[in-house]
Amino acid sequence: MKDQGYFGNLHPFLKLLLLTFVMLAGSIVVFVAGLIIAAIIFGGDVFTQLGAPDTDINLLRYIQIITHLGLFIISSLVFAYLVDNGPLQYYRGRQIPQWWPLLLSALIILASVPMVYYLSHINQQMALPESLHGLEQWMRRTEDEAAQITETLLSVSTIWGLLFNLFMIAVIPAIGEEFIFRGALQRIFHQWTGNVHVAVVIAAVLFSAMHMQFYGFLPRLLLGLLMGYMFVRTGNIWVPVFAHFFNNAAAVTLYYYAHTTGQEIDPDSMGEVPFAPVVALISLVLVVLLFRWLNTGKENHDRGMQMDA
Repeated sequence: MKDQGYFGNLHPFLKLLLLTFVMLAGSIVVFVAGLIIAAIIFGGDVFTQLGAPDTDINLLRYIQIITHLGLFIISSLVFAYLVDNGPLQYYRGRQIPQWWPLLLSALIILASVPMVYYLSHINQQMALPESLHGLEQWMRRTEDEAAQITETLLSVSTIWGLLFNLFMIAVIPAIGEEFIFRGALQRIFHQWTGNVHVAVVIAAVLFSAMHMQFYGFLPRLLLGLLMGYMFVRTGNIWVPVFAHFFNNAAAVTLYYYAHTTGQEIDPDSMGEVPFAPVVALISLVLVVLLFRWLNTGKENHDRGMQMDA
């Protein structure tokens, strides 16, 4: 099935440019509107408050939400209407998947954990040449600042705080990022290259790069590949959306448990467990086996493999 919207007949490269423009415009419009509202809600100079060391945590949460809304969710909806008959058709979300592929997607995320931690451990060892020492310092500083902001956002001690974090960090990114990276970008690159595997890899690379966390690039790339192939196998966007939600929700809940019980969890050290490469290999085998069972029926599977190439 071809795209049927006003811009549905554009060359994939032009669709990519259109998507980029929509995302930039959406993020700017929503962010500016959000700042005006923030000035009313939080008072004073919002930019000054954001730059202060004691920034209001609620302001940080607010900025996090409007940024995701503008850059991903609203932009993905607008783009779907421009190139097709709306998001549910364009992103293959008309049918609610059965419980079986959703369960398998969650099991795949769980089975991939040793691989994720092992790749994270490898990624942390990355070192640039001495000539790029300044760049490496900037990368590590950016990484530390992002980790500090994440820790600030996650540090809640109430159930209501946990539920809000699940909405902010699990629900919104799962929908918006999967619509953009799997629903739009993966489809555009498949139409462009005619190769679904190339499309999955490119979308996963862009997905990981977008987070601007250089020392977490490899594990996030792996997650992007997993969710990309979930979309290919099932032909239903809600399967990778659920997997994305499950992954983020598990991390948020684990952090909440550790924070409220005084436990210390160091994810980076989990890649140093004995026989980590062997455990990661077993993890890979389990993921491959689970993918063999992952589809929502032959019709959806075939549609997912075709992906409107």
